[in-house]
Amino acid sequence: MKLFAKILAGLAVLSLAYFAYWRYDHTDRESRVTDAALAALESDANVTVTQDDWVVFEPVGGKATKGLIFYPGGEVDERGYAQPLHHVAGAGYLVVMVPMPFQLAVFSINSATDVIAAYPEIDTWAIAGHSLGGSMAAYYAANHPDSINGLLFWDAYAANDMTASEQAVRMIHRSDENGEPPAGYAPYLANHPQQTDYVPLVGGSHLNFGNFIAGRMYRDAPAAELDGDVQRAKVAVATIEFMNSL
Repeated sequence: MKLFAKILAGLAVLSLAYFAYWRYDHTDRESRVTDAALAALESDANVTVTQDDWVVFEPVGGKATKGLIFYPGGEVDERGYAQPLHHVAGAGYLVVMVPMPFQLAVFSINSATDVIAAYPEIDTWAIAGHSLGGSMAAYYAANHPDSINGLLFWDAYAANDMTASEQAVRMIHRSDENGEPPAGYAPYLANHPQQTDYVPLVGGSHLNFGNFIAGRMYRDAPAAELDGDVQRAKVAVATIEFMNSL
């Protein structure tokens, strides 16, 4: 029994040490939120913002009939997406951003089901996501064609085969002057359905789809040619145009 107790104590110490290291390492990797993004979490004359299990942006005046569910990218403070999502809601759409366990959407791919159930007045749903969040949104859209009308990638791609999908799909992506998606995305574009619409952001950066202070993964990335505020405005406009088309 003493040996067993020692083993348990040793495992507890190792587990605590692992968690402490993971938390320290994660803090360095995580891209943190900026003050500009936090300001967009405040309600104004056009949009009411509430933060509970989800971050919800609701247009003021008139009931929205179309909704956008948003899955954040990995290892970022999800509040960094508030600025472009606030703009989308201001155009008359319900927007629900879903924080993810451990900031990784892979752990809660089906979160959209609860969102849809919570808003029965919405008759048209799109799902969007940035980076890892976009790929997980694609999994959800592919498995729920009856409830999801549109899929929107923010610098992301489908890792699963969606070629048979009849849903509206748009990919907003950073690009160099050739207008093509990043070279690393090329092997996955064959997973997209034929009707996918591609919107290039020439000179844009992966991190500037939100307002972030870069963590270790992006700290040494070259400066973007496209101004961050301009990029986020373009993302919001392209998202609103997509929602209008549904």
